[in-house]
Amino acid sequence: MLTDDEIKSFLAGGNNNDVCVKKVKFPTLQQVKGRNNVKISMSHLEDVQVELTAELGQAEKETRDILNLTVGSVIKLNNGVGNGIAVFMNQKQFAKGEVVIVNDKFGVRISEINRDHKLKLTEMLL
Repeated sequence: MLTDDEIKSFLAGGNNNDVCVKKVKFPTLQQVKGRNNVKISMSHLEDVQVELTAELGQAEKETRDILNLTVGSVIKLNNGVGNGIAVFMNQKQFAKGEVVIVNDKFGVRISEINRDHKLKLTEMLL
């Protein structure tokens, strides 16, 4: 560690160790030509697995009530008919939708995408 006198001597230009301190000169940077016209392909993401979940609603039940469920039991949810459903991507809500029937199967029509909540790709893949 340097003493106060050594620091003052160094700052005054009188260092005793013959160390030469020079200001670094960097070359000027040139803008890369044609960079604005580069198209980025998203094809490398085509095989990424993403979990999509559509949540019709939620209900809180006691364990004894869950153990008494049988085929044909009805669970009352907190979401009414026509209110829409929440769509989750990797357990984070990113859209709202509505239930539709396509060829006797249930589906979800996306009605709204939450653009305020921007997910980073790394968050979506975790």
